[in-house]
Amino acid sequence: MLSKFASVWHRRQDEAGRCMKALYTTHGLKSSIGRFLKERWPYRHKICVSQSQLEAFAEQCGAKRFHSRAIRQRIWRRHVCIACSWIVDYLPNDVSVFEPGCGCGSNLLWLALRGFHNISGTDIDRTALSLCYALQKKFALSFQVFEDDCMLPKHPTLQHDVILSVNWLYHIPNASLDIFLENYLPCLKSNGIIIFDMIDSAYNNVKNNQYHSEDSKKLQHERRPSEYTFRMSNQDVAESVSKHGLHIVRHAKIYAVPQRNVYILSR
Repeated sequence: MLSKFASVWHRRQDEAGRCMKALYTTHGLKSSIGRFLKERWPYRHKICVSQSQLEAFAEQCGAKRFHSRAIRQRIWRRHVCIACSWIVDYLPNDVSVFEPGCGCGSNLLWLALRGFHNISGTDIDRTALSLCYALQKKFALSFQVFEDDCMLPKHPTLQHDVILSVNWLYHIPNASLDIFLENYLPCLKSNGIIIFDMIDSAYNNVKNNQYHSEDSKKLQHERRPSEYTFRMSNQDVAESVSKHGLHIVRHAKIYAVPQRNVYILSR
């Protein structure tokens, strides 16, 4: 599958390069800047459900606000969009995709709406999974999501072509990339890939990074600890994955606060 990925990847990159060539020439942009803009074009990543209907579904399911926000604000979450666009742009829609920590399934819904049918996910929050099923019904989709503790998984899963993990791992107390890989490498086919994002350790240099990002206006003693429980540099990630027999195929940097990187790994 990886050789198929690499072949399609290079072909699509060549096609994209030809299409964008006029833009680079006209505006004097380097190809890297053009690719940066192309990857971050947000509007194709929208899931078309009205805010009122989404709120009604969330209320019926008892889902937390941040789950409906994952649908409503999806297009501005570049780390999510880039990871999912790599799957849609460079892989056939019959690959199997598994997403631990899928939440309300926003990524799986977006993939399903683009013809990916061999997809599944797990999450510890059953209300989020109920919201996922409500949205599947709205869009006449059907894929499986299961309740499971994704850091201590008990639900058996087959081996998959792609394991997707975005906007999840670094929010979990006592989590680490090593634990994630130990848990989910057995679920990856020998020629499969892992796509995930990580908070860059550069965030450690940002003022008040030790506090929750939503508490900046609160008095210091009222602030919660940061929601970003651990951060890693590119070198940290490379060293960690190499211990598990993996290497970085590609990565993209998200220039935001906090700064993130999105990675593709393979054996």
